[in-house]
Amino acid sequence: MAPMYNLLYNIIMDLGCKKANDLISKNPEVSRAAARAIVENSDIETFKKLTEKSEFLFDFIKEKIVKNLCAAVNAGNLQNVFKFTKIYSFDFENFIVNSWVKFANEDLTDEILEFFEKGDDGQKAYAAAYFCQINDPVAIEYLEKFAFSDFEPLAQNCAMALNKFEDEKLYNEAVSAISVNISDPACSKNFNIEDDFEKYKYINFLVSYGKKTAFSALFEHFKNTCAKSFAASSILYLTPLFELVEAGKTKEGLEIFDTILGAYPEEISLETVSDFEIFKFVKFLCKMLSKNTEAENISPAYIQRILLKAKYKFNLISREDVYTFDLSKDVKKEITNISEFLNTVETDLFSSLENELCIEKAGKDRVLEAYDVILNFGKKEFASKIAETVSNTDFEDIISEGIKILKTFGKIDLIEKETILDKIKNQNLKALTESYFT
Repeated sequence: MAPMYNLLYNIIMDLGCKKANDLISKNPEVSRAAARAIVENSDIETFKKLTEKSEFLFDFIKEKIVKNLCAAVNAGNLQNVFKFTKIYSFDFENFIVNSWVKFANEDLTDEILEFFEKGDDGQKAYAAAYFCQINDPVAIEYLEKFAFSDFEPLAQNCAMALNKFEDEKLYNEAVSAISVNISDPACSKNFNIEDDFEKYKYINFLVSYGKKTAFSALFEHFKNTCAKSFAASSILYLTPLFELVEAGKTKEGLEIFDTILGAYPEEISLETVSDFEIFKFVKFLCKMLSKNTEAENISPAYIQRILLKAKYKFNLISREDVYTFDLSKDVKKEITNISEFLNTVETDLFSSLENELCIEKAGKDRVLEAYDVILNFGKKEFASKIAETVSNTDFEDIISEGIKILKTFGKIDLIEKETILDKIKNQNLKALTESYFT
């Protein structure tokens, strides 16, 4: 059995050249010898092959490669490491950086510093990562200069390094740039796409900088931005869901989680299901339903609606290969587990959902989300409540969407056509809504 397993391993893990294959060999002597040969001979081509195929390697294999390559570096061949900087690789960045740190001295630091002047973006990124590891502020001017680079690894490494030096100049600038000054009449709460695009670099900086106090500004931006899914996922890389819960910000966590669910799988990669601990949070929400959540100013109906949204979304994703064919085995399993768990929840998740149709309690956005859940699950028993919501609101999108659902359910007769249409001033939306009555 073992020879067959080894044969399959070699076929699957073929990186395109012998030295690269030797580097990932399960034989430790072979892999260490390959690492020594690559470093001693400045074998850039093999390193390039390795970086091109890195997405197919397991993390533990990458870690072993980095460990062996670093071990192969000594004072005599240290200069060879500089030759590998011509190829930037996030996965193998530690090979370059850790090798430098191992032999760090003033002359080496000066040599690395020159990358900020003469190197390409990848070499600058390696240099910034080096200054994350050593306590030498000589690079601060350069780190500030490239902290908003379009090359993400460079910007990220600069931000992390500035945090290590406790340099808050750009942190304060970034917080200010994304903050909404509600008291300023000239400042609209409704950002346009151009505003949001300009703020991407500041959001990325704050997340990479890693200071938790940025949450308030990021969350305020999230509530007002056009690009909610990007803002939501960025926040979770800075402050995970369960950190928000522990900090007494469960309600904010629910808003972010709600947005993440809506963004799967088109706007946010399903690979983040594990990163964001989605399954664990779903279980947490189920436990919340058994407690008095009103004490936290969180309606049980709100939690029910979010769980129903998750149930519909993960049932859909788990049964459609088009969403999961390129995912890792572990992520596919996690998605299946979420789906199966939600399908076994015994609590009646529709028991108080009608409260989410009350604009005064839930707000416009949550009413629209409740519409989606009711439509997706085909719950015609909510038709009367939808008709009541439509009749009692002046929000045109709630009126139009509600009538569309009533049309789908064959309950359009619950609405008085002319009275409702008179409430819609947008002529295009009015024409669309009117078409539902035909």
